[in-house]
Amino acid sequence: MSDFVLNLSPALSHKGNKRLMIFLKEKFIDTRLDSGYGLAFLSAISLFIAFAVVKAGLVAGIGVIALALGIPVVIICLYHIKAALVATIVFAFFFSIIKRAIGNIQLGLVIDGMVALMFFGLILKQINERNWKIKNNAVNKIILAWIAYNLLQLVNPTAESRLAWFYTVRSFAGIMIMYYLLMYAIDSRKFFFLLIWIWISLTVLAMIYGYIQEYVGLMPFEERWATATKERYALLFQAGKFRKFSYFSDPLVFGFMMAVTSILCFILAQGPIKKSYKVGLYIISALMMYAMLFSGTRTAFVLPMAAFLFYAVITFKKNIFIFGGVMGLLLIIILNIPTSNANIYRFQSAFNPTEDASYRTRARNQAFIQPFIQKHPLGGGLGSVGEWGKKFSPWSPLANFPPDSGFVRIAVEQGWLGLILYCTLLFLVFKQGLDDYFRIRDTLLKNISLGMLTVLFSLVVANFPQEAIGQYPINILFFVAIVLVIKAREFDVVKL
Repeated sequence: MSDFVLNLSPALSHKGNKRLMIFLKEKFIDTRLDSGYGLAFLSAISLFIAFAVVKAGLVAGIGVIALALGIPVVIICLYHIKAALVATIVFAFFFSIIKRAIGNIQLGLVIDGMVALMFFGLILKQINERNWKIKNNAVNKIILAWIAYNLLQLVNPTAESRLAWFYTVRSFAGIMIMYYLLMYAIDSRKFFFLLIWIWISLTVLAMIYGYIQEYVGLMPFEERWATATKERYALLFQAGKFRKFSYFSDPLVFGFMMAVTSILCFILAQGPIKKSYKVGLYIISALMMYAMLFSGTRTAFVLPMAAFLFYAVITFKKNIFIFGGVMGLLLIIILNIPTSNANIYRFQSAFNPTEDASYRTRARNQAFIQPFIQKHPLGGGLGSVGEWGKKFSPWSPLANFPPDSGFVRIAVEQGWLGLILYCTLLFLVFKQGLDDYFRIRDTLLKNISLGMLTVLFSLVVANFPQEAIGQYPINILFFVAIVLVIKAREFDVVKL
């Protein structure tokens, strides 16, 4: 918290108050509670928590602990945006397993609160410093337009429920505030590379946990969660085994995280880095590619091929095309060999969607909803389909419609106008990213830029058959990738 100095010695009208503040600072802050006074303070807090649990139950004790943790978090979010961003990303990776372990509580609201506090802290900084470090570009404007459009959905005349808007707008517009926070906070190469390291490191941990689930088994609390409802059990237990989800919310997120991070590691290994780093990245990429199979997410299986085509077209290198040819032949062999392995069989079925019952169901649903989309330019309102629709407007025909696609959800809830705006956003991101890529001179930054662009392309492809970009931590990493693409060009021009 280098940019936050706690000043406990302002001019006070009373000398006794001033001496008290100095005493508290010396005994509690300067010593970091490593003193007799600090021990007494901590003991008193412990006794208070124990008393609260005895008198009011476990919930009261948890509330007191949450309050004790919440105060430092609030201070960090307000005064140290970089640390808060790192904490938010880390928490986004782990909050699903925390929910499974301690109960289905709305931990997503914690992330929303942290984002809101960081944004408020950024506003306070601008009031005092007036040092706005975000350069004006088309992406800034289109994201602002998208946020405004989502806010205007509150007065959508065809929306069945206004309350649903309050619950869902945070996942569409609220999370996009992360873009501006990241644009402000990434002001040096050091933090630029730190975010990439955090992304890969946390995903490696998720991969390791996925291997543990595959070869050792699920933890007891995970089995209880997986079998809590018939619908969840049917989704997770297929072909005689559980689809793996690591510490993410479901197998879909695990599969996508393994796929896109494997792609990222492979591309980063092509850059001007040490040989030992290259070998490490190749190993991680291969292990993640195999871990992806544990998820049983068919869409994830297609992403490496789509990403490779994008990468090959942009780089247009002879060795890449040769490698692609070899991998293509290997893919053909894998797709045609008889197998009793459930992971391999599900991988094979991903490339024959017409024989997949779920694919046919999605196709029927999308054909059914097309007339509604065409007649409603503003859509049916945020939260009108899926689980939120069933909760807030169960009488609506849209409530029982499963979108099964990020783009279809936008088209149904926000209309074809919203879909056009969202596609324009994606177009401008790729346009600026590719323009910058071909202008970057630093080979390391150039390679990272292409890696992030390929990740973005993969997620956009995944968002067609699935809702790939709307869940933690993918929704946050999506904006991390966008900002890293933009910042790569800035750091190439200005050495920071």
